[in-house]
Amino acid sequence: MRFIFIAFLASIGAALAADKAPVMIAAGYPCKGDGTAGNCISGFCLQLAHETEGVCK
Repeated sequence: MRFIFIAFLASIGAALAADKAPVMIAAGYPCKGDGTAGNCISGFCLQLAHETEGVCK
């Protein structure tokens, strides 16, 4: 009975964690080209190769 209860709680926790919406960044704010800091609303993050972060355009 305990195992079923723990498995049920784990499945509920996994479902809640998966439903988070991605972070959207407005134009002019810092972003990362790989999307780890969020996604630009415009869909374009200008990040040069030697920079650690770019700017949403």
